[in-house]
Amino acid sequence: MMTNETGTAERSSRWPRAHRVGLWAGGSVGAVAVVAVVGIGAFPVDSARSFIEGRLSSAVHAPVHIGSITRDSWFSFTPTIALRDVRIAQPDWVGPGDFVRLSSAEVRVPVFALLTGGFRPERVHIDGLKVALMRNAVGRANWEPDKKRAPDASRSQPKLSDLIITNAKFSFRDDKRGLTIAGPLQGDARSGLRISGDGSFLGKPAHFEARGGAIADIDPKAPYPFDLTLTSPALHLAAKGAMEGVLNTRLFKAIINAQAPTLKNLDRVIEAGLFGSQPIDLNATVRHDGRDWYIDSIAGSMGRSRFAGRATVLKRDGRTKIDATIRASQFDFDDLADAEGLGDAAALKARLGPRIVPTTRINLSKIGKTDGVVRFSADRLLFKTPSVFRSLSGVLTLDNRRVTITDVTARLLQGALTGDAQIDHRSGAPKLSLNLRFSGATLETTVGKPNDVSGSVRGRIIVSGSGDTVREAMSHATGRVAMVATAGAVKATVADVLGQDLGRAIEHQLRDKQAKVPLRCLVANFRASNGILTPNPLAIDTGASVGHGGGQIVMNGETIALTLRGSSKNPSALKIVEPIRIGGTLSSPSITVAGIGNAGESKAKGALRVLGRSLKSALGIGPREAPTAAPAALNCAGLVEAALK
Repeated sequence: MMTNETGTAERSSRWPRAHRVGLWAGGSVGAVAVVAVVGIGAFPVDSARSFIEGRLSSAVHAPVHIGSITRDSWFSFTPTIALRDVRIAQPDWVGPGDFVRLSSAEVRVPVFALLTGGFRPERVHIDGLKVALMRNAVGRANWEPDKKRAPDASRSQPKLSDLIITNAKFSFRDDKRGLTIAGPLQGDARSGLRISGDGSFLGKPAHFEARGGAIADIDPKAPYPFDLTLTSPALHLAAKGAMEGVLNTRLFKAIINAQAPTLKNLDRVIEAGLFGSQPIDLNATVRHDGRDWYIDSIAGSMGRSRFAGRATVLKRDGRTKIDATIRASQFDFDDLADAEGLGDAAALKARLGPRIVPTTRINLSKIGKTDGVVRFSADRLLFKTPSVFRSLSGVLTLDNRRVTITDVTARLLQGALTGDAQIDHRSGAPKLSLNLRFSGATLETTVGKPNDVSGSVRGRIIVSGSGDTVREAMSHATGRVAMVATAGAVKATVADVLGQDLGRAIEHQLRDKQAKVPLRCLVANFRASNGILTPNPLAIDTGASVGHGGGQIVMNGETIALTLRGSSKNPSALKIVEPIRIGGTLSSPSITVAGIGNAGESKAKGALRVLGRSLKSALGIGPREAPTAAPAALNCAGLVEAALK
């Protein structure tokens, strides 16, 4: 019994001691917390000067000097910090001189944020600022750290409620953009924020003006209006809108107008990889959200072209993703080249002569980090010289340097060209692949001689080749190209000449020049190998004759060297000895019949020569040709099916 009573008494005596220890510990912690809070509130900021200088020096990779740092009161969690005689030297790669010089700056900032490395000032008064911004020709800028932080969409923005800037000047030199501007910078409660500067853009005089609303006792999260202009003969760029918060350049909406002699000049500012063009006048409504752009609407002109559309441009995982819809009420392909480009094309045309296949570049090396979808349509196509093309539409998909164009529809004066195309530049030279069908046209429109021939025309193109331009790729093309005509009619004299029947040709010419015979089929099916097209077959079947062709078309130069030999279904004694020859180029073909059509010889003289050779052959003078049986009719259905498959 005594033992139990003694143990109970001992335990009872421990509780008061433990309670006292707990109270002492809690009080100690509370005292430390109070002392810490008081210490933070009364933190002697000047003692952090070396720390701040070191952090800034590491960030900008240049020496930083701060003459002094003081605070307005001995205790406050949001004191006004005064910095005087601040100098930041230019990085070594820029050269000697100061990046920033500052006489004084008074900043109200939460001390907790300052101690943890954050810097979100609420009120700022800057005096005697001189800043020299510099970016070299490869895009290295003195205001950007060498090692960029990964973008953080949730990173907070400055929460300014008051900003005053006095006696400030800036200079901006961007060798990559070709832009140099210098002038004053000021901000106060009466006139708001204003930046004004003069200089040059692409060697032309330039003036820059930017204005923002006054920052004086305002809600930092309220919409903040701004407008800016860059005026130069090389580019007029104007933007007016509002940021979602004071100086929050990550979130804003704006209406933008751009006018320039070429789209390339606008690209020097926005750096989107655009090309040279005819003069532009563009208007757009845009939104900027973090790294992403939303072009809610864009409309304007480029040369003679008129268009409207919308687009989104997103930045994801180091890549640019585009989704756009563009519709042109009228479009001229020549507008996609500036004066220099058109001059080069004209010089090439003068040197090589006219060509059918364009020199459009298909090299995708500069858009390796761009993906997306662009839906396009042109209601009316414009050309400097007459063309059968009337409209164009399709869907362009870009995926890691591979462009696929699907649902292509090119409306012609008569008929349409449909199918898809692909440019693959993931390795080696760009490879162009075409898979197209042609239908709905007539032979009379295609040939341009409705009194001589008629019929329904269809075509098929399945080719691929490599090169930096469409023309270069087609000069190495492999595949097949076919055109067929069926259910038509042909002038009787033309059919007689095809059958090399001079006697009936003369008879029809004397009796009935307009007489026609059926055109059962015309099949021009070419096999392509390394840019050389050979007939497989080239054949024609009319009511009076059957013809077969041979030779080749060389795409490197677009030269034609074809012969067409025919036989009459009703042979006569007077035959045309030599075959029909098709030469020249795709843009300017030539046809000769036994020499008639050769340059430098009149038709009358040529006709007499043909007649003389035919008479000699008929009389047995000279080499004799073995008699030929009437030709078998072509299997038109089978040949047409094979050509169009």
